[in-house]
Amino acid sequence: MHTNLVGRAHEVVADIPRGDAATLDLVVLVGGAALFLGASVWRSIEGRGRAGSALSALQSTGLAAAFAALAYQVRAGGLLTGVDPAILGWFTAHRSDWVTGPAIAVTDAGGPAGTIIVAVVIGVVLSRRARSPIPALILIGTVGAAALASTLTKSVVGRDRPPIVSQVLLETDHSFPSGHATGAMALFMMAAVMFGHALPSARRALLLVLAAAVTVVVSVTRLYLGEHWLTDVVGGILLGGLAAVIGGALYTSWMDRARVRGARSPDENITTDSGRRYPTTLGRAA
Repeated sequence: MHTNLVGRAHEVVADIPRGDAATLDLVVLVGGAALFLGASVWRSIEGRGRAGSALSALQSTGLAAAFAALAYQVRAGGLLTGVDPAILGWFTAHRSDWVTGPAIAVTDAGGPAGTIIVAVVIGVVLSRRARSPIPALILIGTVGAAALASTLTKSVVGRDRPPIVSQVLLETDHSFPSGHATGAMALFMMAAVMFGHALPSARRALLLVLAAAVTVVVSVTRLYLGEHWLTDVVGGILLGGLAAVIGGALYTSWMDRARVRGARSPDENITTDSGRRYPTTLGRAA
């Protein structure tokens, strides 16, 4: 089944007229990025109001469109891939022993095993605070779904890795999108959203900035070590961001429903020293 689906996807992509689709593809990519940014700015102004679900849908649509357009660019060898060799050459020309060691450590920690371990640990912490397994399931499910989507996309696009001579750590599987960038973006953005759910907007923004910074560091190590092209890590960030937006919307929806249930069940409330009452199903704010 998997082989048939991948084969059919290859046929569909191959049947698209490359010249005729190039301009439309770029328009879709730019339009998708603009839609995501616009919805994100609007959401930062509106906060978590009634428009939250609609804005999440717009963010998801924008990221999905941008990712699909970039995947086509990579598959078709489009204009955007022209910068990849220059970026790879710059990183390989600026390697040094004191950077290579830490870069390998970061890329090892950001691999599949490291990502799973961190996701489980963060999920356990969030679930203990919420007194429910749902936060852990949402977090681990989001990261897992992002990893699966990355693997399937690699098979469909079928892009080769950078030349072996450029790689510090030999990897021979398909290249687009970067699994490290996908996993880091999905994991750390979801953690920022979940830990910052009940915090003031300034602190939520700080958590998101920190999550983005960690993702960039992991992504840059993949370029520095010659394991990926620039468009690979950009694609991974887009895909991981898409997973985080969807997972964040699920978590926000669950938290809102849990808060309503707690408010309707006085017996489940606890009284703090300050006299305020909180639902025990939520525990501390996650």
